[in-house]
Parts: sequence; C-alpha cells; structure tokens
Amino acid sequence: MRVATWRGESRFTIDLVPEPVAGPGEVVVAVHTSGICGTDVHTTQGLFPRPVGTVLGHEYSGVVRQAGRGVSRRLVGRAVACEPSYGCGECAECAAERVSQCPRCVRVGGFAERVRLPASCVHPLPRGLDLATAALTEPAACCLAGLEMFPVPRGATVVVIGGGIMGLLTLVLARRRRARRLILSDPLEERRRIARRLGASVVVDPARESLRERVTALTRGRGADLVCEAVGKPELVAEALALAKPTGVVQLVGVSPHTSRLPLDLWDIHYRELRLGGAFGRGTAFRRALALMPGLGVKRLVTASFPLERVAEAFAHAAAGKGAKTVITPGAA
Repeated sequence: MRVATWRGESRFTIDLVPEPVAGPGEVVVAVHTSGICGTDVHTTQGLFPRPVGTVLGHEYSGVVRQAGRGVSRRLVGRAVACEPSYGCGECAECAAERVSQCPRCVRVGGFAERVRLPASCVHPLPRGLDLATAALTEPAACCLAGLEMFPVPRGATVVVIGGGIMGLLTLVLARRRRARRLILSDPLEERRRIARRLGASVVVDPARESLRERVTALTRGRGADLVCEAVGKPELVAEALALAKPTGVVQLVGVSPHTSRLPLDLWDIHYRELRLGGAFGRGTAFRRALALMPGLGVKRLVTASFPLERVAEAFAHAAAGKGAKTVITPGAA
C-alpha cells in the first residue's frame, strides 16, 4: 500500500510499504479522509518536534476492512471515525484515559491508504454524518476537551482569536455550551464569513480595527468571560490575557511552537484573578464529540481536498491559510 512519508521541511515521498494485517483486538481501516492539522504544518516548518521519516496525519475517518481475532465481524464494512493514537495501558495517564499524555503513546499516521488500530480506537458513525465530515471529529474532540475543563457561564461572552478549523470548532462548541455573544477575529474575509454562518455575533478584521477596543466597547469595559487563542502565537496569547474580564479564562487552543515563551505580567494575572489553561489532545471527549458532529453544521468546513500523491501541494495550500480545512483523500485514484 502507499503512504506519504515526511522527509523534512516541505518534502514528502510516496512509498510502498507492506499491507497492515489486523492482529488480535485490532482492525485495519481503509482511510477515506485525513485532515491536515496546524501541528502537521508546524512540523514541516521546524516549529513542532517530530522525527523525520514519520507518516503524519491524525485526523481521519475510513471504512473497516479487516477485523482481527476477538473483534466483531460486524465492524467490517462499517464507516468509522478513528482515534489516531493509543497508550501503553499501564501508566497513570492511561488509567485516567488521557492517552495523549502517555509517555509511550503510539501515534498512527493517517496519510496512508490503510492503517492498523486497536478496535477500541474506531467508532461507527452516527446517522447523518458523512466520512469527510467525520474526519473533523478529532479536532472537535480536542476543542471540546478544552472547553470541558471549566464551566462556561450561561450567556457568556466568548472571544475566539483565529478562524482556522480549531477556532471555528471552538466557536460552534462554545455556542452549544450556552455562550450568548460570540466574537471571532481573523484577517481573512473567507474565514470571517464562515464564522458568521456558524453563529458568530461579531466578526473582527484585526488588520482594520482593534480587537481590544471592540471587545471593550461590547462589554462596557469589563472584558470577555472566555478568550480562546486558536492560532498558536505567543503574542496573541498575551493579547488574549488583556481581553479577559476579572476572573475570566484564557484557553490555549492553538499550539504555539515548541520552546515558545510568553512574557507575563504576573501581578495583572494575580490582581484580576485570571485563569490560563492548556488542553493537549482529545482527552476523554472523542465519543462525545462524535455524537455531536451531525448537529454542529460543520459539513462545509472541509474546503479543499487533495489525493495522496499531491500531499506536498496540499500542505502548501494549508500553510497559506486558505479556507478552513484542507484534507488528503488516500483512497482517491
């Protein structure tokens, strides 16, 4: 079968590797859609640590083609959303179902025609969810896991900085968690237009107006209950802290480059009683996110699709910030 192997910087090769075979408790999934995450792009830019020679891609869906011993044969032929990693099953993090923090976590790259996974990592799609949209379940689960770390007050004002896929999914999920005023900031008109369609109350072009002044005016000087930085830039995290109200929460949704440092006014955080939170990975939220997917109205967030052999072109498209989500379709001819 074919896989796209990352060879450093923006270089990929399409390689032939042995077909995966399902062992006991495992399945083989034919990958239908695999999304390009911002961390994948950061990897090619030297901003996120990954070993060269890795098969990237951790947002994918597909169809079960093999079931190993101990796995129900009824799974074969089922369309599934895939959790792309699994833990050792022995450490404290695995016991808490936090496999993303397992020191021996195994990540299975989805830029491949087929993948082998534990059967516990694949979940049949709920009615009304197509395979392409199902590939958004992993990023949606990451956003949901972050939002579940604290209560969102009824009627809250939420600011999302960044209208990429993580920002847009955070916006939608914050609305479902009873937020009333949703403000999204992004310099791209296409993304602001999508945010309006998904329920943003206010959209801001930070190249034309001050987000801080707009939020200050809308909240009568108090600030937002929740500010989500969904780009992954330390300077925007600093701005997010300035936008939060006293006792407000700043959530790190975007992944800042490895070794990033943030200059903090610790007195300000202490005085205003701010909370700064990070959430890495999907936590325990994957199944809950999958159940929500048919009702989120996010089908049109997949805005560009490329076959496996055009993976380098797909990465260039994603890195340029075009559209919401760029995906690879390994099964395309």
